[in-house]
Amino acid sequence: MITNFKNPPSKKSEDKKNSVIFVASIIVVFILAGWMIMPPIDKISQICYWGNNVHFFFAKLTGSSAATEYIFHRNNAIYLAKMYRNKKIALTEMNKAIETLPIYASDDELKTLYKERAEIKLYLGEYKSALNDYINSDKITFNDNLKVAMLFKMVGNYRAALSFCNNIINADSAAYAGFACMADLYISAGRPDVALNVWDLAIDRNKNNPRAYADRALVKKSIGDMEGYNKDVKIAKEYSPGINIEKSIIEETLHPKILSLAIRR
Repeated sequence: MITNFKNPPSKKSEDKKNSVIFVASIIVVFILAGWMIMPPIDKISQICYWGNNVHFFFAKLTGSSAATEYIFHRNNAIYLAKMYRNKKIALTEMNKAIETLPIYASDDELKTLYKERAEIKLYLGEYKSALNDYINSDKITFNDNLKVAMLFKMVGNYRAALSFCNNIINADSAAYAGFACMADLYISAGRPDVALNVWDLAIDRNKNNPRAYADRALVKKSIGDMEGYNKDVKIAKEYSPGINIEKSIIEETLHPKILSLAIRR
């Protein structure tokens, strides 16, 4: 004889349980939906920011945070810049990274932090102080020359800006960025005629670059040469049918849409 058994759950209790699960699911969906539409838009960076803070919290508990505190603040600065593009909170964290750099760290590491702070400042539109950090870092690479040239232009030092444009051309005599750099300076100085000559030289050195034709077309348009404009646009589209004539490497340099600094561990 079976004497130890449980009564099967009633239909009423099952319905109640399913109702609770359904309501809980709806609440979770609404919470997630609310979180998704609330700032910041970059949710991946937000999650990583939380993870970075949790990781550092446990590092402090184990007494192993002293050597890595500056890395914690550096990574926070990157996450915050991506999340909010807020100058104050992101740069406050980057300043803390420099302040907490261990005294035994190398000068090269300090210069690297200055360079990285410059990248964040450029991303956030802090042009004058970004320029100072680039110069203080003493780590200006070939790819940084255009950035530094444009920052010097922003503060009105055209002579210094031109020297960095020349750095690009001297390293690569056919470098598109170098000619774009020089042409932009002459346009800003009110000399579109000289900028036109710069693009003539660029095309003479590399006749297959659609971007050079597009940029020369815009200069011609600015001086009223619509026939020359249309001709260069046609050539640019023959080389690259989908080219955006109005796209500007200068605009992309001064207003970068991506902060490409890697997270360090």
